[in-house]
Amino acid sequence: MAERKERLDATAWLARHLVGPAQVTDPRVPGRGTTDAERAREGELQAGFERVRDASGRVYLVAKDEGA
Repeated sequence: MAERKERLDATAWLARHLVGPAQVTDPRVPGRGTTDAERAREGELQAGFERVRDASGRVYLVAKDEGA
């Protein structure tokens, strides 16, 4: 027998789909800084992909060609 799917009221739906997950830390405290390794990885990702917009307006990432 199939299990019944949980039915959400409006508040639960808003909390799940619009607000997102709960924040564990104090929002007034600044987050930790980034490490050199994280900055290097971010730079590689930014250099390796480009944003493309299709005819419907959807934006997605495409890997850049190495040979271009």
